Amino acid sequence: MNFLGKKEDKVITTRNNVEVPVVEPEEPIELENSDETCCHRITCCCPFLREIIVTQPILKCAQLQITWADLFWLITCIIITAVTYLLLYCLIGPPVLPGGSIFGLFVIIVSSYFLGWTLTYIPYLQLPPVFGMLLAGIIIRNTHLFNIQEELGFRVTSKIRLFCMAFITLRIGLQLTTSPLREHPVFVMALALVPCSMEMLSVSVCAKYLLGYPWNWAFLTGTIVACMSPVVTVNCILALAEQGYGEDKGIATLLCTASSIDDVHIVAIYSFCFSTVFSHDELRTEWWSYIPGGIRDFILSFIAGTFLGTIFIFFPHRNHKYALHFRLVSLAVASLMFALVVSKISVTGGGFFASVIMSFVASSGWRIISAPFDLTPFRKSGYIIWHLMQPVLVGVIGADIDFHDWSFDRFGLHLTCIFIGLTIRSIFAIFSTIRTPFTYKERIFIALSWLPKGTLQAALAPLALEQARSTENRTDIETAIDVVRLSVVAIVFLAPLGAIIMMAAGPMLLNQITAEEQESKRRLSYLRIVSLQPVIKRKNHVQSSS
Repeated sequence: MNFLGKKEDKVITTRNNVEVPVVEPEEPIELENSDETCCHRITCCCPFLREIIVTQPILKCAQLQITWADLFWLITCIIITAVTYLLLYCLIGPPVLPGGSIFGLFVIIVSSYFLGWTLTYIPYLQLPPVFGMLLAGIIIRNTHLFNIQEELGFRVTSKIRLFCMAFITLRIGLQLTTSPLREHPVFVMALALVPCSMEMLSVSVCAKYLLGYPWNWAFLTGTIVACMSPVVTVNCILALAEQGYGEDKGIATLLCTASSIDDVHIVAIYSFCFSTVFSHDELRTEWWSYIPGGIRDFILSFIAGTFLGTIFIFFPHRNHKYALHFRLVSLAVASLMFALVVSKISVTGGGFFASVIMSFVASSGWRIISAPFDLTPFRKSGYIIWHLMQPVLVGVIGADIDFHDWSFDRFGLHLTCIFIGLTIRSIFAIFSTIRTPFTYKERIFIALSWLPKGTLQAALAPLALEQARSTENRTDIETAIDVVRLSVVAIVFLAPLGAIIMMAAGPMLLNQITAEEQESKRRLSYLRIVSLQPVIKRKNHVQSSS
């Protein structure tokens, strides 16, 4: 026994009764805030720069503060922008120079990115990035800095939208999960399907009798306006959940799942309506005559997505060294294939629905064949891709909006249609929570969380416009332009307003639990999952020594 407080050396005894000391590795010396300094290890730099704490604020204004880390990120974006511009100039040449067609597109994308994410830092407002990105494109177009239709043409912008829409549908499929659906099947399905369906019908009727659309265009408009924004809604819900609001009843998980199913449902109906509007059969004039073609496209899209998703479950094999990377590449390439190749054949609107089904089937299969499988890397990769694609999509859409052709009377009719649809949606969202354990305050919050719009309106409405331009039908083109204007009004008002309402109403309507209670619930949920796993019995092979 050591009475001097000196650390004793551990020893082990070998077969020959020889004691050998065990040398334990020394504990690494941790420097306080070593990972938060600028570059404390580079001694040749100025001591002031080396010891800067990147979390230290540079500027404070109300609740807004700018830290050194924010400055580092801004410099990073500037460097990436400059390097990308030089790369494009080396590849393309003069069109990238000021005054060229590619230069204008580059300015739209960069402006959309910086304005979109800059407005998100405004305190209290909680503005979504899609609002600033759309605003940047509108400013560039209406100040006559760049006319995207004259410089690039609708065929190029159509390919850009299809490319971005492929990753939107891929991300929607990966966000789907069946756990909340198994626990609360009736509530989740009712919340996901009933409010959006009733809003779609109400907006369709308004589009027919207020805006004067044909019935096929009216239903297509209803599907576009009825889409909720998964980006705005999910981000706000997760931000509230991180503070503990609604976590006592798992509202965040339920609403995220319901929003994903809502988008899948609307994309499926949009594909059906898209096929009916742009049918090539000139003899069909009644609305019921379009049903066979729409059902055909819907069934073919479902079969194609299920077939390819099933293939990706087994190929590559789950034990492959780079299975994760090949799976992600396979999903991305297949989504682009559905968006671009399928649009060339008779299945006019089913490529997006097929992409959603494919990603959902593949991710569900990976969970089944691999018990500890985690979709987090896929969702993170999808977020990064969408982070880069969002300013391209939304900025191009904003640059296609010219307010000089808008009339005030038509603008009022657009607001009326949107308001009626939201009223119907909120009423049926509250009805969907009947016979649930939620309080009346939580029911009101659930109805309010179904208000934001933005992402899918920005993607689906211009697709109809591009298809109408390809048919060269003047009536369809004018109707499609009016549908895009209606979608822009919904985005401009409901993207920021919905986010502000959710972030303001969350603390007032939801219960808050502490961080310790959140951790306890996570551990209990994990233990329940482990308890349901099958016990794998292995035979112990005892090797007898001779």
